Amino acid sequence: MRQPPRILIVDDEPDMCWALKSALQIYNYSVATATRGTEGLELITTERFAVAFVDAKLPDLDGLELAALIRQKSPQTAVILISGYFYPEDGVISRGLKKGLLFGFLAKPLELGEVRAIARRAVEAGEGGDQYNDTNSPS
Repeated sequence: MRQPPRILIVDDEPDMCWALKSALQIYNYSVATATRGTEGLELITTERFAVAFVDAKLPDLDGLELAALIRQKSPQTAVILISGYFYPEDGVISRGLKKGLLFGFLAKPLELGEVRAIARRAVEAGEGGDQYNDTNSPS
């Protein structure tokens, strides 16, 4: 029997972790959460994740810095940056996408339908081997 895809959520707001976890578990994803970047990095080194949702502003690590570390330690993990500070057209986001650090980006407040859709696309892209391309940002 096939294991459900694993998703990691790294956000310093416990309520955001809970909401995302609840929304994704309904669709049979196995979800782990961390409220600090270093905690998320520890999980990445000990477990395999298909997708990681990473907050751009964490108390101990910058979200893009964490994305780079995740991609270095776990190249198969699709990283989706979430933020209430940045928007899709910001240079920081476009550079992260172009460098292959990010699979996609979602602006807070999050719409759960978009969260589920990008998680599904990331899992499917990882299974198909075409994980990072220019079509992964939500429209």
